[in-house]
Amino acid sequence: MIKRATYFIVAIFIFAGLFWLLSQPPKNTPKLDNSNITAEEKNTYKDFPVYDSPDLVFYWGNGCPHCENVEKWLKENNTDQKLKINYKEVYYNTNNQADLEKTVKEYCPELISQEGIGVPFGFDSINKKCIQGDTPIIEFLSSKLK
Repeated sequence: MIKRATYFIVAIFIFAGLFWLLSQPPKNTPKLDNSNITAEEKNTYKDFPVYDSPDLVFYWGNGCPHCENVEKWLKENNTDQKLKINYKEVYYNTNNQADLEKTVKEYCPELISQEGIGVPFGFDSINKKCIQGDTPIIEFLSSKLK
């Protein structure tokens, strides 16, 4: 009986450790040091422009493969010439994390209880609509280009 309990406890620790390990953001990218950058730089990442009335606010995570799918599509379609997109990296920028949480709570709180908030995440600031996932974001942007 004690042997079974020991195996059970060890299994719980292993699963808890794996869950914790897999829920961490990628560590292969240096963390942004928010203390050394200006307020304007905090809102941009990789020198992306910031628009007052963007077609889409694109929340992404540095190292996220689904986010990279969207970024690849954006480059292939030269969207920087056609659409106004605000890019907000959320893995390492705490200001952008807070902005994403605020946007979801205000415009699409159902995501918090249903699927949770994840990236890539798009916000149509004109129609006040949330778009989650690489394929839905690409479909939304494709419709904007027509």
